[in-house]
Amino acid sequence: MNFDKYILIGLLSTSLASMANEKHDWENPHVLGINKLPYHVTLGLPSEDGKRSDVVSLNGDWKFFWSPDPDSRPVGFEAEGYDVSDWNDIAVPGSWQMQNFGKPIYINIAYPFQRNRPSVTSEPPQDWYAYDHRNPVGSYVTEFEVTPDMLDKNITLSFEGVKSAMYVWVNGEKVGYSQNSMSPAEFDITSFVRKGKNRLAVEVYRWSDGSYLEDQDMWRLSGIFRPVSLVVRPNVHIADFKVDSNLNEDFSKASVKATVSLCNTGNKKEKDATVTFEIDGKKIKSSPVDVMPGDTVDIRLEYNIDKPLLWSAETPDLYPYIISLNDKAGNLLQNYNWHLGVKKVETDGEIFKINGKNVKLRGVNRHDHHPRTGRWVDDATIERDIRMMKQANINFLRTSHYPDRPILYELCDRYGIYVMDEACQESHGYGYANEEMGHDPEWRDAHVDRAVSLVSRDRNHPCVIIWSLGNEGGVGPNIQAMYDTIVAMDSSRLPFYDCNPRYSALHDEGYPTPEVMRRNAREISDKPYIAREYSHAMGNSVGNLMEYWDVIYSDPSIAGAAIWDWVDQGIAKPIDGSPLRPSSSLSLGNDEFWAYGGDFGDRPNDANFCINGLIGPDRVPNPHFYVVRQVYQPIWFERDGDWVKLTNHDSFTPLDAYDYRYEILTGGDKTDEGLLTLENNKVKIPDYTKDNTGVWLNVYACLKDSKLWAEKGHVVASDQFELVPYQSSKASSSGKAPKVTRKNGKIFVKSDDCEVTIDESGALASWKKGGTELLYAPLEPYFWKPTNDNQSKNGYYTEKMSIWEEVASNRTVKDIKTDKKDGSVLVRARMSLPIGADYDLVYSIDCNGRINVAADYKPLNDTIPLIPKFGMRMRLPKDMRQVDYLGRGPWENYPDRKHGYYIGHYSMPLTEYQHDYIKPQDNGNRCDVHYLSLISDDGDKSIRIEADENPLCIRAWDYGEEDLKTANHPHELKRGEFVNVNIDQTVHGVGGVDTWGQPTLDQYTIPGNAPHSYSFTLSAE
Repeated sequence: MNFDKYILIGLLSTSLASMANEKHDWENPHVLGINKLPYHVTLGLPSEDGKRSDVVSLNGDWKFFWSPDPDSRPVGFEAEGYDVSDWNDIAVPGSWQMQNFGKPIYINIAYPFQRNRPSVTSEPPQDWYAYDHRNPVGSYVTEFEVTPDMLDKNITLSFEGVKSAMYVWVNGEKVGYSQNSMSPAEFDITSFVRKGKNRLAVEVYRWSDGSYLEDQDMWRLSGIFRPVSLVVRPNVHIADFKVDSNLNEDFSKASVKATVSLCNTGNKKEKDATVTFEIDGKKIKSSPVDVMPGDTVDIRLEYNIDKPLLWSAETPDLYPYIISLNDKAGNLLQNYNWHLGVKKVETDGEIFKINGKNVKLRGVNRHDHHPRTGRWVDDATIERDIRMMKQANINFLRTSHYPDRPILYELCDRYGIYVMDEACQESHGYGYANEEMGHDPEWRDAHVDRAVSLVSRDRNHPCVIIWSLGNEGGVGPNIQAMYDTIVAMDSSRLPFYDCNPRYSALHDEGYPTPEVMRRNAREISDKPYIAREYSHAMGNSVGNLMEYWDVIYSDPSIAGAAIWDWVDQGIAKPIDGSPLRPSSSLSLGNDEFWAYGGDFGDRPNDANFCINGLIGPDRVPNPHFYVVRQVYQPIWFERDGDWVKLTNHDSFTPLDAYDYRYEILTGGDKTDEGLLTLENNKVKIPDYTKDNTGVWLNVYACLKDSKLWAEKGHVVASDQFELVPYQSSKASSSGKAPKVTRKNGKIFVKSDDCEVTIDESGALASWKKGGTELLYAPLEPYFWKPTNDNQSKNGYYTEKMSIWEEVASNRTVKDIKTDKKDGSVLVRARMSLPIGADYDLVYSIDCNGRINVAADYKPLNDTIPLIPKFGMRMRLPKDMRQVDYLGRGPWENYPDRKHGYYIGHYSMPLTEYQHDYIKPQDNGNRCDVHYLSLISDDGDKSIRIEADENPLCIRAWDYGEEDLKTANHPHELKRGEFVNVNIDQTVHGVGGVDTWGQPTLDQYTIPGNAPHSYSFTLSAE
């Protein structure tokens, strides 16, 4: 069946029926388009659009009028005599809300208008934005020039994306209508244009009945958000082409078939036209064909490739080809450049394979998002995204939850990224796997239209390995129709759907825990298992990622998993409330902040639930980006005696494709480096000095040659191994013990130039060096850790653990005793915690002013809840803003997010040590800290914290925990009064499953019903 023709006829017939009933087209599910041309592949490589003489860009500033509802729109503005000179200018492409017309709305599941399909103008609650803005309308006007040589050709008006529905007029005449926001809409305007200036008018509706299938978790924006152009072609032209390859069983031969559709839009017969398919240095020419006026002819050409280079994400080998059309005299009428990737995607029982290999999909989900232009993402930013993905060892991209711009697919073809291409179909507002939308026959054509548009446009891209029917939508006959359509149109890729495996070649499970993934993947035996969404990366997150991939690599039936998601969907908003500043810049100004749901007064909204990316809106990596880079790396390293064993998790790249180098760190600083030789999948550990303290080996696998996505020498995989444990310096006191006095319940310990005060609560209340106070607030027990997003949303942390917020301040001191030992003063405070535990705190202060602090916790019952953190807190003067430490870094890391953060000696300002999440929350921790110094801005003062037997977790901020609890954005934090320092044995993990219910994995929590102890030493200079 010719699906393009089928859809076009259906659209026209249902459109005429709709008009007869005088319904709004945009509230009628039967009207999907009026006078739209059939969907087809992207004609010509997207990267060459700017070089093509047949493409005339209409991008730029258009005249624009925004109306809050359809009744207030400027009726008749499309007329040639209608004066729009006093209208505003608007950039096309672009989202109108990002240009200060109307409000952006961020919402996840619910519809932003009253749910009452197919109506989008029913009355919603009065506090909703849609109450006073019942389907806003944007009226656009621009002009374009038609030259004399264009008049005898076919002229097509092409919109790459308009949200949500639009009417189009040329020179005052109505051309047509379209919805299906994320797919192209094209109109033949040959009969509407004239020589010279022509007027183009477009009326865009914010919502339409199509919005019921566009209920994705993202900012709800609208307008002409993708490029607009004229395509000027001969009347007889290439309207579509499809190039497929089939491999034989041993992949030694590929048969290539090209199907080229010629269309005659003129009124004359084209005699003896020929098509040439040029590939692999060969030209395959068709027999001459006649193309009658108004007819479309399909021409099929074949070619065989011996020993073909196979396309994969690891080896993105492409065969460039040219499709050409010539007339009877041999004159070139038209040609298109494209490329072929020869590959085979299949399931073999429960095994997912590419080119015969069991490939693992190391994935991420990506929304189109730019912090200043919204749904319009320019080429440079898209390429930046793809390059960063490759550098993070991501090999799989899901276009959640709609087709992206064509340039993204070309980049994935060239860079090497597998793509799950997703139809724009989500009706989550009716519920996950709902029957309302899946069974309603009124919506069948709308569902199928989105399947046809997806496959029709992107079927020539080698990167596409899976066609997704959509996300979190319906189940039933409408989805079955989508499935049948996709399978009939293209069986070379796998169909996929998350809501029910009956419509999918893979069994999906969203957000399983690692253990649930292990169990369910074993139980499912009829098809491969995939987690199309997992590891919800909201805020400070992506814990326990290695646990997932231990499971994935241990089970060949698991195809892979894709993190939700790639980029934080923040919008750059001026703090003073002034208008947004649309531009191509990704950077945030000093007077701006990253806005999320509700920051525009948008109702309803889901607050910061759109802030869940591996990178920020400015494309700067979040700290959890680096754990993904590490866990997703294709080579894993393991110590094997005097060797390091390498395990290759790639399928088409051998280990000897990389150069291997090493670094030796002593005390955290590099003391040696060099090259390593690969021998039997191992590298030998180089010689090192074994009598040093703290020796680590870093091993790196590096690119031998430059790639599109990285330069020669780029580190693809690495790991760190401890060769000699670090021994803390335990300086003994050889002088006379300090003097001890007691007064008013306080203990004063004084040496030559240091004075320490322990108050009646057992806290280190004062610490003076040379008469200068070093503390802003006491060092004291502290068990509370501010929540991160994973913890604040699941109820588990706040309801079960919030009692710990006041445990330390409500402690009871049983007694405080002093003693002298080995030239030091010992102060022991015995305490009782109201949670039901004993707590001892021992200070040992020597004559040099060094203070050793030892804490010991003993529970008195087995019903005590988990502890957010086990440790202490102090506050230092505000000028102690330089950090120098030996521990994991340089980026923030946590007990369940350590991979990829290597132990080393790092120095940085406090502003880099802490991390400002878009929604303030716990941050900045460093694990395995052997020592950390906080140094004053002028370098005259420093306080050193040194672990004793076991390394520490340390966080430091220029604000307090109480500010994190109340601030909604970083600029609201009350900074600069002090430096807040938490010194902990360990902290509760960040969690890494989801942000709406799952707790942190047990092994990364701190049991309250078990004993705990730790110690560290403070010193000052």
